[in-house]
Amino acid sequence: MPQFADITVETSGKLCPVPILELARALNGAAPGALVLLVATDPAVDPDVRAFCSATGHRLEAFESDMATYRAWVRKAGRTAPRG
Repeated sequence: MPQFADITVETSGKLCPVPILELARALNGAAPGALVLLVATDPAVDPDVRAFCSATGHRLEAFESDMATYRAWVRKAGRTAPRG
């Protein structure tokens, strides 16, 4: 699982659809290729984040749960600028 995220979205204690809405807001403001970590306590975030990524083209890099907290690392779709 990724260890570093460019942006962390903390939604613990918030229920569907708020975690996905806040994830979408963070991704909208992020650069292409940015890695966003979503932290949630709502178990619905597991199927919701998978459906969101499938519908939007963002990539779910990793997902983990310790039965109380859910973490999803989502990579923003789009082309990144060449380095050099």
